[in-house]
Amino acid sequence: MSNKTYLIKNTINGMLKLIEELPDGQIIMQNDIELTRLLNISRTTVRACVDHLIEMDIIKRDGPSKVVLRQPTEDDYFEISDQESTKEIVIEKYFLDLINTGKLLPGDKFSELELAQNSGCTTNTVREFLIKFSNYGLINKTPRARWEMVTFDEQFARELISFRQMVEMNSMSELLKLSDSDPIWKEFEDLLDKHIAVQKDIENSYLEFPDLDRALHLLIQDASKNRFARQFFEIASFICHYHYQWDKQGEFERIREAVDQHIDILNNLVTRNVSGSIMSLEKHLKTARQTLMRSVHGLEE
Repeated sequence: MSNKTYLIKNTINGMLKLIEELPDGQIIMQNDIELTRLLNISRTTVRACVDHLIEMDIIKRDGPSKVVLRQPTEDDYFEISDQESTKEIVIEKYFLDLINTGKLLPGDKFSELELAQNSGCTTNTVREFLIKFSNYGLINKTPRARWEMVTFDEQFARELISFRQMVEMNSMSELLKLSDSDPIWKEFEDLLDKHIAVQKDIENSYLEFPDLDRALHLLIQDASKNRFARQFFEIASFICHYHYQWDKQGEFERIREAVDQHIDILNNLVTRNVSGSIMSLEKHLKTARQTLMRSVHGLEE
């Protein structure tokens, strides 16, 4: 149990609390989608934590339902109060989840105290993260420890997209030079399996896509072993996901198409199809470009 991340431990504690707060006589836990909303986490994190609760004989699966077998005890909870350093990761994940789920939109205002209370982090940790995040140009500081979500203009969007294409295509070129024995290919195979699982149950699993999207593009970026490319990836990821929240119309179809394109990329990668990998990534980045431009004030190419 000690090798679990702070996010997993904190989420498990949150689920245990939800179980304790169920009305008398109710033995069915919230479904996965409700848990992602209540705990501001991804479906992937939900499943990992549910698996832990099953291992502890606290709940069991009964078809799509999760049945409570017993009430949590004090020993079931993780002690995480002394893990301040890991909370930097938690607040980053929590804040990005707010963006990905559309709970923070352009013009919204929020306070450091609100984020601290809802994420389980200290106000100092939250403040330091927000100051760093403000360099991305998506939030502005306002009086009395409050912040505001902002937007960027058309020129910024076009520059971001062009640079993203240049960096990611270069990373793909470097990736395709790696030997067949490199362990990265096994990571791509595992990622392909996860994409196929989501594709087969897309109606219920589409909320898992942001995690898969990040995993695929980060794996491609890291192949270049360029620290500046990694830093750019973090900025582009935040900005792209932020602006995708402007218009929810057609979101499901966009995700369905993106999953299909990811699978095309991954199939070409795991079979070492060099030209196919490059062409499938170019197609995917072109689609992402069109999506982002539509998300920014409804701009069209």
